[in-house]
Amino acid sequence: MLLIYVNIIGWLGFFFIIWGYYLNSKKQINCFYSWAIGNIIFIIYAYLVNSYPMLFMSFFTLIMNFYGYKKWENNI
Repeated sequence: MLLIYVNIIGWLGFFFIIWGYYLNSKKQINCFYSWAIGNIIFIIYAYLVNSYPMLFMSFFTLIMNFYGYKKWENNI
């Protein structure tokens, strides 16, 4: 039963990240919010499945989301 919830968390993170890519293709700055939510969910997912490379990659990507948002915001 627990495995089902862990998989749902993984798919939810996937959905937010894919949605962020879609928003980015439409040049909408709110893509960074979707990416950040997706990466936070993936951090939780990676911890639950004991995948530390995925955890650190998601954490690094979350930091890059904040950096990208600030750079994009300054160009508006």
